[in-house]
Amino acid sequence: MFEVHRSIKRFRADPAWEYQRRPQAPWAEFDRRGYPFTLESGRSHLRDLVRGQLAGYQVVLAHQVVPPCGANRGGHLYSFSLAVLELPRALPATAVTCRRLAETWQIDRHQALPPGAGRAQPLPGGGPGARVRRTGADPAFAELLVTEEVKRLTLAADCGWRLEGNRLIGWTDGRRTYEALSALALRLADLVAAFPPAVWEWTG
Repeated sequence: MFEVHRSIKRFRADPAWEYQRRPQAPWAEFDRRGYPFTLESGRSHLRDLVRGQLAGYQVVLAHQVVPPCGANRGGHLYSFSLAVLELPRALPATAVTCRRLAETWQIDRHQALPPGAGRAQPLPGGGPGARVRRTGADPAFAELLVTEEVKRLTLAADCGWRLEGNRLIGWTDGRRTYEALSALALRLADLVAAFPPAVWEWTG
């Protein structure tokens, strides 16, 4: 944890990054009715948000401190870490989660996408033991989007991510250093680069 605090201080001191202790600006607001916000008991709060540019994207990095769901986690606070990319356009709501996170946090028990995004539908082949779990408000779009290469990059990044309007919200568990979150953001940029060209032309 000491290294995490040192990391926050380094990013606060870097003029390339805008810092907010708690979310106050529109760029720090998220719909909390989808992963990872729904993997907890509803009292989470974002901390130490920073915004800057990486790989040509506007990026937000943050920590999400959450109380646990269920007594099996002992009543302790747990954390998630977020790396968020602003995309060129809004895309249909979709959630993709690597197997480790899906099994650790039992994501099937929780809401993947905000209700207003459409009826979330798990895609075939995403049951227990699948390399990734996939849920989409538009199944045809999600099938187009989540290619084998996108699955591979998701596993390599050891993360979950979902599309919310024109943002890709990447997440993992634990309170990571901001250097680690910057690295995750770069991996997510590679993942976006692997999206099929037809994704950007999707009209539904």
